[in-house]
Amino acid sequence: MEVSVNPNDNNIFFEFNTYEEFTKERLKLNYEQTLKLWYSRPADLSNIDNQFIRRRTPRQQRAVLRKVKLFYFYSARLCNDILNMPLVEDESFYEIYQSLVRSTVGFLNKGKRYDPMINLEELFKAGRLLWTMIAIQVEFDLPVAITDSLFGYNMLYPYTDDFVDCTSVSQEAKKEFAQILHNQLLIGEPNYDPKSHFDGKQSKLTDLRLPPSLQPYIDKIGKIFDMVKSIENDWTRRGEHDGVYMSLATIHDSQIKSTLQHARPDDGYEPTMAQIEQVSADKGGASLIAAGFLIEGRLTRAKIAYLEYLGFGMQLVDDLQDVALDMKNNHRTIFTQLIAEGQTLDAPTARLIQYWYCSPAYNKFTDDHSGSSDAETNVSMAHYAYILMIKSCILLILEAAARLPQYYSKEFYRELSTLSPIPFNFLRRVGIENKLMGIVRNQWF
Repeated sequence: MEVSVNPNDNNIFFEFNTYEEFTKERLKLNYEQTLKLWYSRPADLSNIDNQFIRRRTPRQQRAVLRKVKLFYFYSARLCNDILNMPLVEDESFYEIYQSLVRSTVGFLNKGKRYDPMINLEELFKAGRLLWTMIAIQVEFDLPVAITDSLFGYNMLYPYTDDFVDCTSVSQEAKKEFAQILHNQLLIGEPNYDPKSHFDGKQSKLTDLRLPPSLQPYIDKIGKIFDMVKSIENDWTRRGEHDGVYMSLATIHDSQIKSTLQHARPDDGYEPTMAQIEQVSADKGGASLIAAGFLIEGRLTRAKIAYLEYLGFGMQLVDDLQDVALDMKNNHRTIFTQLIAEGQTLDAPTARLIQYWYCSPAYNKFTDDHSGSSDAETNVSMAHYAYILMIKSCILLILEAAARLPQYYSKEFYRELSTLSPIPFNFLRRVGIENKLMGIVRNQWF
């Protein structure tokens, strides 16, 4: 099954006069590309119709494992064997890898220059979304670059999380800050000057106008406002780039709504599965449409549809990876809610794999004019990056599931293991994202 996309949407920009209109239309697209698709997916692994999927016997998995051990450094041919990817020229694959490392190192350096005291783990964590944004730049046939707006966006949420998670900040102060940040993202400073330029250095705190309740946290809030200024370097307000700031307000509002996912044993509050699904679709989609706006400034309806689909899928991958932590913190996701109800994770894991493989929004990128493709397979670099993202997410799903055998039926866990390129007992110990970040660390220090 594929969700149809109106061909005209490739030529219609997603632009509205008010935030209310933007939000109303965005939620319509969000449902079409996330929950409607999610509900339609089979809750098992049968009938996965996709040319890039391959089941493997234990013998075949061990053969791939030998290749992994033999070739520690990635190459295009090894990637093809592990992920069952179409082939492109080795130089093209190396170019993607180099862009990823070079851009991540540039981001880390920029972060340390702005804030020498920042926690390195938080800085590396901020870089995870950056990888997705780099992939989107390649998919949209744009130069890979760490712009001021990409830097500001990726730094915003480590800083906002630091404030929201701080136990010394009262709930009243957090609510007041949430409203102030919403206005800062959507409207900006009253004295906003489109000709001003943020120089990448921490602003003077004396220039901040905050209510008395937030004055004790002026240092934290000052850094957050600086990141908004960094975004304003690239996209001026009060014009054709209003979508940038509407999308930023949307992701902020979605983060606030995510508090509905926290079960409270003390007062008996339990979110419903419908609430959890809606918040997950809203939050996941919002994070990537904001990323897309920050990359291009304006987006067509077709690209919004694609990013909604992609964002929800990535949100669920994160949720599966965080099952143990979320169970500990009473945070309810589609996965932990089922565990709390005494059910297995068979159905949502199968549905998530089916969701990724149906690839509804794009089969080919309509605006991919790079002309760079392999003569034999005719796969452009933009389309290759798209396929690589999907296959990587599938691999992360398998890695996360391999660590959670206690939450699956034996039959499903055995069937799921046949989708893995290497044996499950090895895959659960790999730590794919940590390995990639380790390579970047080695080149950074």
